[in-house]
Amino acid sequence: MRLFIAVDVSEEVRGAVAEQVTRLRQANADVGWVKPENFHLTLKFLGEAPDAQLADIKAALDLVALSRASFEMELRGMGCFPERGVPRVVWVGAGAGQDVLTVVARDVEDAMEALGFVRERREFAAHLTIGRVRSPCGAERLQRLVEAEADTGFGRCAVDEVRLYKSTLASGGSIYDLMHAAKLGV
Repeated sequence: MRLFIAVDVSEEVRGAVAEQVTRLRQANADVGWVKPENFHLTLKFLGEAPDAQLADIKAALDLVALSRASFEMELRGMGCFPERGVPRVVWVGAGAGQDVLTVVARDVEDAMEALGFVRERREFAAHLTIGRVRSPCGAERLQRLVEAEADTGFGRCAVDEVRLYKSTLASGGSIYDLMHAAKLGV
C-alpha cells in the first residue's frame, strides 16, 4: 500500500484556502487542483509499504507523538515550486508554528528511517500543496496571481495529532484513507 504521514488542517483553513483556489482558477492554467478535503501538510511520504509493516509504523508514530505537545500553527503565504521557470506545484506555506512542525517532521523522518524507509534528501519545507501544474499553458498568469497573494493569511489551526494515510491513485484524484492517528502529548 502507498502511505504518507501528515498533519491535517482545520475546516476554517480548508475553506479559506479553497476560496483562494477559486481565485487562482481565473488564470485558466493547466493545473490539477487538490480537493479541499485532501488538504494536508505532508511530513513524510513513505511510498509503497508492505501490510506487515503497518503495526511497526503505527507504533513508531505513537512514540514520536508522545514526545511532543500539541501546538498551534498558522497557514500563511503562497508560492510555487520551483521558484524559477515553469512551476510544478502551487503551495500555501506555514507561518507561526512551522518551527515546531519542522521538529515533528524531523522526528518522523528519524523514526521511519529506523524502520528502513529512505531518508528524504531535501530539507523539510512546511507547505500545503494546493495544485500540480500539468503544462506551461497559463503558468505565467498563474504565477502572477500567486505572487500577488504571497503574504495572504489563511488562519490558524491546532495540531494535536500526526496521521498515517493510505493513498490510492484514481482518475478523479487521489483518495486518502486514514490508517492511524497518533495524538501529540498523550
